[in-house]
Amino acid sequence: MKKWKMLMVAGVLTLGLTGCNTTATPTSETAKDKKSELTLKQVFDKSLAQSESIKSLNAEVKMSQSIEVPSQNVEMNTVTNMNMDMFVEPLSIYQKGTTSTLVPGEDSSVQPQEVEIESYMTDKGFFMHHSVSAQWVKLPEDMYEQMMSMSQKQANPSQQLKDLEMFKDDFSFEQTEDMYVLKLSASGDKFNELIKKQVTETITAMKLDQENMLKDMNIEKVDYEIFIDKKTFNTKVFNMDLKMSVSVEGEEMKMSQDLKSTFDKFNEIEPITVPQEVLDKAQEM
Repeated sequence: MKKWKMLMVAGVLTLGLTGCNTTATPTSETAKDKKSELTLKQVFDKSLAQSESIKSLNAEVKMSQSIEVPSQNVEMNTVTNMNMDMFVEPLSIYQKGTTSTLVPGEDSSVQPQEVEIESYMTDKGFFMHHSVSAQWVKLPEDMYEQMMSMSQKQANPSQQLKDLEMFKDDFSFEQTEDMYVLKLSASGDKFNELIKKQVTETITAMKLDQENMLKDMNIEKVDYEIFIDKKTFNTKVFNMDLKMSVSVEGEEMKMSQDLKSTFDKFNEIEPITVPQEVLDKAQEM
């Protein structure tokens, strides 16, 4: 049962075919004078190049996740809504939002309701405030490294694009008047390696047992949807719908995750600093 608990923690803290030389199919609403002749490869390359110039951004992240272990009659549903500012150099993140977890079958009166969370992650450390404790705490250094790694990936569309670059031949490619729309519906062994890589990064950051936790992982389906601005080539929206299962010691865990991320305020975020009041009041854990 201990391994299942670790798997659940790792899960909560985590995400038609066309050739690269094909231009984007315009939607019915796309005016002729707004139609682009760029190919999928050109759009992908330009977007990756543009991402190198991003010094800061804002991300609105919404995630719904369900984790189930049928043989243990265990289920957990989590909804997270988070607004994040990220500054690249020095790497720092400010986030504020809510999370709620429901375990079906348990008395709802004793379960956590919606919890408000606010945090700073800078070179000063990892500082968090949530509505349950109603106080600021400074978390240990190892937890700072874990959360910084995972939060950076959620808030950084360039890393998500790089992960998917090897599959760009498999994307459908459309365009609206102001966006390129890339979609990918995938399942099977070809995409297992990608998801395993992403899960491995989470497990490594949390210092969990990779060998046992990745054994017999199966990706039932994963759908990606990416919106890229035609003028700037910034990634504006990144959506992922994932269903997967993994077997540990003969027992199956099922997980589904619906992630929707919206990015804006490119290079508009000021350097992130921890307020002096937080530094003064935070209790070390």
